[in-house]
Amino acid sequence: MSLKQILIADDDQDLLELLSLRCKQLGLDVITSNDAMDALANVDFYAPQIALLDVRMPGGNGVSVSEMMATDERLSQTSVIVMTGDPNEKIQQRCHEMGAQLVKKDQQIWTRLEPLLKSLLDEEIEHRATPLVDFSDARQTPGAEDNQSLLSMLEDWGWLDDDSQPSAIDDEAAAGGTPWVLAIDDDPDFSIGLQKRLLSVGVQLVRAYRGMDGYRSAFQSRPEAILLDYQMPDGNGEYILRRLKESTATDSVPVIVVTGMRDASLKRRMLAGGASEFLTKPVSWDQLKRALVQYTDLDLRTGIVPEAMVGSAE
Repeated sequence: MSLKQILIADDDQDLLELLSLRCKQLGLDVITSNDAMDALANVDFYAPQIALLDVRMPGGNGVSVSEMMATDERLSQTSVIVMTGDPNEKIQQRCHEMGAQLVKKDQQIWTRLEPLLKSLLDEEIEHRATPLVDFSDARQTPGAEDNQSLLSMLEDWGWLDDDSQPSAIDDEAAAGGTPWVLAIDDDPDFSIGLQKRLLSVGVQLVRAYRGMDGYRSAFQSRPEAILLDYQMPDGNGEYILRRLKESTATDSVPVIVVTGMRDASLKRRMLAGGASEFLTKPVSWDQLKRALVQYTDLDLRTGIVPEAMVGSAE
């Protein structure tokens, strides 16, 4: 008997890969899409038995895609599951009207999806005990770096046992009781200079030079605040901000954007997207300190910190 097909549509590439991995373990034939228009084209071509759709995607959203599917007799039999980090009343109502299942998108998403997907299968599929990817010799193989990166993502989403591998975050600030701030910025001069200033007032700084590395650090252990650059490798500031605000693990963490980009429309978008403050480099320590005091419970009154300009225009 041929495998049941599932279309997974999400512009979050990390989550897309992880969901694909898990669905294949359940015995499903997986088709993926990164945007709404591609998802619509794929469901029209493949007519999968199951469609797993994110709400917010480039080119449209999952709810609209599922509504279009419902008007097509051939696609109306597809079981639709909608994922969202914000299951508001309007989305709930639209999903109810279409008969679509709604699943909250957070670090526990697989615990909700797995029983739902199993119930949609024609026959009981025994869950495989052996993972699709074997990480046992990850550090000894040519692809060790890639495997370890995927392993970290699996840990982030709670899909590995707690004792399967050590946490990717072993920084003293995250592990101990010292308050800490996360800087997601590829400018080492900015983050190193800021680290010295924060240490003088009893606050640790954890540095991430790549966008998604910073997101994973915040996801694993909650910082007091996040200082977010815009232009950096592996995810620009706007994308990382959206990821942070979509997750219940990080949505309440204050995000202070610190960038060399002087763009009024970007500032409006970042503030509308949930940023607490938008500062333009070069920024003074007093500006940063005021923002941190305003949006966190940090006490930055101790220590003597000389006034200096932090960072430069990009």
